[in-house]
Amino acid sequence: MTHPGATPFSPARALAVLLLVGSTACLAQDAPAPDAAERFACDALKAVDLSEGTGARVRLAEVEILPAAGDQPELCRVNGFIEPQVGFEVRMPVKGWNNKLLVTGCSNLCGILQIEGMEDALARGYAAATTDMGHRTGDTSDARWAWNNPVLELDFGHRATHVATLAAKEIVASYYGDRPDYAYFRGCSTGGRQALVAAERYPDDFDGIIAGAPFNQSLSVPHMAWALAANSGPVGKPILTRKEFELLGKAALDACDAQDGEVDGVIGNPETCTFKPEALQCPATSDAEKSAPAHDCLTPAQVEAAMKIYAGPRTSKGQAWSSGGSPVGSEFTWEKSLLAPAGKVPFFQFVVGNWSRYLAFEPDLPAPVTPLTGAGGPQLPAVNFDAGPAQFAATTAVAGFRPDLARFRALGGRLLVYHGWSDESLMPAHTLDYWRDARQRMGGEEGLGEFARLFMVPGMLHCGGGPGAADIDYLTALERWVEADEAPASLLAHKVRNAVPTFVRQPRFPLAPGAVEYTRPVYPYPLAGP
Repeated sequence: MTHPGATPFSPARALAVLLLVGSTACLAQDAPAPDAAERFACDALKAVDLSEGTGARVRLAEVEILPAAGDQPELCRVNGFIEPQVGFEVRMPVKGWNNKLLVTGCSNLCGILQIEGMEDALARGYAAATTDMGHRTGDTSDARWAWNNPVLELDFGHRATHVATLAAKEIVASYYGDRPDYAYFRGCSTGGRQALVAAERYPDDFDGIIAGAPFNQSLSVPHMAWALAANSGPVGKPILTRKEFELLGKAALDACDAQDGEVDGVIGNPETCTFKPEALQCPATSDAEKSAPAHDCLTPAQVEAAMKIYAGPRTSKGQAWSSGGSPVGSEFTWEKSLLAPAGKVPFFQFVVGNWSRYLAFEPDLPAPVTPLTGAGGPQLPAVNFDAGPAQFAATTAVAGFRPDLARFRALGGRLLVYHGWSDESLMPAHTLDYWRDARQRMGGEEGLGEFARLFMVPGMLHCGGGPGAADIDYLTALERWVEADEAPASLLAHKVRNAVPTFVRQPRFPLAPGAVEYTRPVYPYPLAGP
């Protein structure tokens, strides 16, 4: 740390000064351009050895100044690789740094540098960093890099985020002459998994962590396989189609929309919704009528399929893998998940096939002959639901997270977790199960609430969007908690026009008033109100 008013010592800036002195000695009458020192300081990072502080050899590929554009300030950009091939990028405001670092997560299987996830923070004065999680494919759905490659799987599992964070801290210290006062992490989906893994495995990396809709391979992937099997008829034809999804969704809203005091097309708390698909079963007077489809009711087979999708994976003896499956109120998302677009496989089938073949087992299954995306792709591997979640967590390198947050709490860390109640990809029940386990380990709600809060957002899809108010300024809430010890008693959710998931574009707070349709408070779980 530096004394108030002192200029921090920066090796990069010191080298920049020497270079400037040498280059202008013969031209003393010509003052350097106003931004020349900053350009030299950024370029001088090429000479800084980052390997010792990172714990692995670091190779910088590009170091440059990016001009200001839109809401992005002028930035020093550093792009590089950490052995064996962890790609990372750090961007630092040339002027107006707020003495903070934000590391951002990625989505799906990573494989690219998702720069858009850091741009809102850069506009607020943060230095920011991200990583491709150890492989560069250009396609976040491509898992072929993992086939029989435990080293890359380990980087994807936990190491890449850690070493990229260490490298970012070294780069920030070299450029500004001081380490960041606060380091934060923010991610959703796979980024949510990165967040919880960091809190457990590397609790001293961050002062505060935001974990959105965390992917849990031992539960998330099996749920997808279960839902696909539940909706598959004797010859593979879907039992439930768009018509039945709409029927179920309307009935669920009719039964539970008003429970939170607002009739707004959103179920406020699916856990308290009493809707059951049996209420839609068609009256029958004969065996033929029992199996005949109708426009306003469900056949027994359709009711059974819906019940299984809501319930989530179970063993042959009825033992549940988790506390639930697809939540009531998410029926409008099932078409995308369970039905195949023309020439393709259902979304859930693609994810299960991709993950199962390349990441879930040791040794890996044989490599596919045909691509998984096409309708003629390989069949899904058989899932033994009696074997329990452990069969999908067999890869030690990509081991999931455990709710062991004792060290993170002891170091003073703060954790914000959120999940959308209408998530079409990852089940809210799995985050709730994590939370209940963590609560028990931390000595109850009071012990966990001292340093961690969970917010379940009504009507929010995966990482944002949906029929509910889904845009929330988690970063400001975390800053207040970490820096001023103001724990969030509630968060304000904004319903904006044309909302998109946060891994597409982070909202810029404060939001433009004309873009906001309405707001609603969201309270820490299990509270539903003040």
